[in-house]
Amino acid sequence: MRIVIVSTGAPPDPFGGIGTYIEGLLGGLTSQDAEVHLVGASRHHRLPRVFQYHGATIRRVLVTPPWARTSLPRSRIGMMAAVARLNIVGVWYARWLHAREKVDLVAVHDWMCAPAGLICAVLFRIPVCYHVHSAEIFLRDRGRGLVAALGRTLNRALSRRARLIMVPSPHTKAGIPHLAGRADVAVVSHGAGKAWRMECPDDIERAAVRDKVRALYGIPDERRMIMFAGRYGPHKGVTELIETVRRMLADGTDVTLVMAGTGWPDDTSIDQRLRERVEEAGLAGHVHVLGRYLDTGELRDHVVAADACVFPSTSESFGFAALEAMALRARAVVGPGFDPDVVGSAEGACAQTATLDPDELAAALLRVLSDDDPALGDRARRYVLGRHSWDMTAARTLRAYAEAVRR
Repeated sequence: MRIVIVSTGAPPDPFGGIGTYIEGLLGGLTSQDAEVHLVGASRHHRLPRVFQYHGATIRRVLVTPPWARTSLPRSRIGMMAAVARLNIVGVWYARWLHAREKVDLVAVHDWMCAPAGLICAVLFRIPVCYHVHSAEIFLRDRGRGLVAALGRTLNRALSRRARLIMVPSPHTKAGIPHLAGRADVAVVSHGAGKAWRMECPDDIERAAVRDKVRALYGIPDERRMIMFAGRYGPHKGVTELIETVRRMLADGTDVTLVMAGTGWPDDTSIDQRLRERVEEAGLAGHVHVLGRYLDTGELRDHVVAADACVFPSTSESFGFAALEAMALRARAVVGPGFDPDVVGSAEGACAQTATLDPDELAAALLRVLSDDDPALGDRARRYVLGRHSWDMTAARTLRAYAEAVRR
């Protein structure tokens, strides 16, 4: 099967959940005799425009985000210009390849690539699979503004034209009203993010990494370190998490929270607002708002060094960051927005809260920080590796593609 993928992320080592998905999936697809061509946005300037990666042909669309530190209107314009360029190249490449060697299916990822999917389906009559990675723009507290409205419009339009729609969890499908009751929606669980890039250390290396990372923040040996990684946004529970630390300290639990991430692309001003909140609460030295995403190696070391990891989201389509941490034997707390079947909370692979209430978050963190369940980290790793293999994801994806092409 010859497949053209159009995505907002391209390997190697992309930022963002969709890029992480694409990178993990590619190796599995090509190992099962699929010919894969990817048109994707890339932040790496020194790579060639076209190259081979895990057996797939990658055509990069170079994207440099100068808008990341600009005002919100300018950031939106910059992003939309980059997205338009990505869709134009995606359509051109799919058409060019189809004229020379028949393309069996075009797979487009999320609404930002929906224009390419619509053109391929309507004008070129190529079967299209629409991968919907998130229901975020359909949530009441997240679906405001012109960008979200545009996303919903494109989502509905391509959902009508696509031969197949693929979502990562029942949780995601349930959050999108126009997918209810449709038989052409395939639920295919993702793999465990970048866990395949992150070697789980032995006890000797874990101790060395712990000392190295804690030294970066001046964390005393007796103090517990808590790690958060993700976008700074209201639905990620970041403000509640800061309040949780304040209450834990007030109750006599000595902790430091390291928050990796940023508000980009939604709102980079939240980075400074969180820092101001930390100062106002008197938490300097106990809460570190990094204002940037960590590279894969840095993230791995921070997770390994942490005594607990916390992801208190009210909305998660899948949750790569939590699964990556759990694959490294992290003792994790997740919020109410995670699908229990994805993170294995019902099986005891992590602790899950029912709300974002800081007292509930504090209680859950105290449980995982205690010595009452010493096997929690090992149980988390076994669950993730057993349930979230990229090879399994690729096999199920290819079967769904083949069925769609035959229809």
